[in-house]
Amino acid sequence: MLVAGIVLMIFVVFGKILLEFFGITPSAFYISGGIIFFTIAFEMIQSKPRSRNPPESSIDPQDAMMVAIFPLATPLIAGPGMITTIMLQVSTDNFGAMGYTSLILALTLCLVIEFIALRCGTLILRIIGTTGMFVLEKIMGLILAGMSVQLILNGLSKAGLVHLAN
Repeated sequence: MLVAGIVLMIFVVFGKILLEFFGITPSAFYISGGIIFFTIAFEMIQSKPRSRNPPESSIDPQDAMMVAIFPLATPLIAGPGMITTIMLQVSTDNFGAMGYTSLILALTLCLVIEFIALRCGTLILRIIGTTGMFVLEKIMGLILAGMSVQLILNGLSKAGLVHLAN
């Protein structure tokens, strides 16, 4: 969680600078973020049920550390979805000191909640079961698909290509 937090904080601090350096407009980032979110949502919706049980073999502590950093910390926790969300927030026109403070607090709270959820993963799986996890993944995939299309529409609207009716 510490590695993921550091990676995400780098994007909080330098996200707007990166967008400006590469000449990426917020509308382009909204659209690209929507496409990324949609591919993640599509994978969630299309996935097949799979076993959630880890293999019984013993893991070398060095290998466990590598798994904790890659792929767990990045790109799963500090991945394209979270980085896109951060970049979208910091790229808004009226994002000031209060925005940064709120974003850092929200990010810290989310990482703590995610840490607790990961620590309780076995218990959560025991409570909702593999089928419950499968159903929850599909529902969250549908919600994420809707959010991704909204991001694309917002990006097109910011670019002046589409007018969104309230």
